[in-house]
Amino acid sequence: MKLILKKDVESLGEAGDIVNVADGYGRNYLLPEGYAELATEGALKNRDKNIARIKAKAEKLHQEAVDKSNIIQSLEVITLEAKAGENGKLFGAITTKKLSEELQERTGVDVDRRNISLDNPINRLGEYKMKIKLSSKIEVILPVNVVASEVIKEEPVAVEVETEKTAE
Repeated sequence: MKLILKKDVESLGEAGDIVNVADGYGRNYLLPEGYAELATEGALKNRDKNIARIKAKAEKLHQEAVDKSNIIQSLEVITLEAKAGENGKLFGAITTKKLSEELQERTGVDVDRRNISLDNPINRLGEYKMKIKLSSKIEVILPVNVVASEVIKEEPVAVEVETEKTAE
């Protein structure tokens, strides 16, 4: 299936590119999600007329992503406080939603939680790497340091064991 991309699609191409994809991929994902349109004669002529507008829009989005990355990188590290047990395990993990809210609060940059990825879940005290994808070409890696706001003493759980009475 021959399509014209309306938006950048990772590992496929940039807006304005003409691509050949499997029928199912085009019909079930690219077309319904608005990432592409069929490459008909009219659409190809229209693409040629609008290629400058498409490239200008892509350049504007790229520049916005660069500006956001500079603001985020100026943080250098995010330090979060969370309740933890004596062994360093957190009471509740720190999610990408929480990280997104924290970025919004500290920088004013709105980052969708789906564009944040972590190598490991944040469920213990320590340092982690957060990868923020701002565009198809720009990613920022920001360290996250999790420290204890309060250490809660863990008490051992008493387990009652029933003993069987032996028949005499």
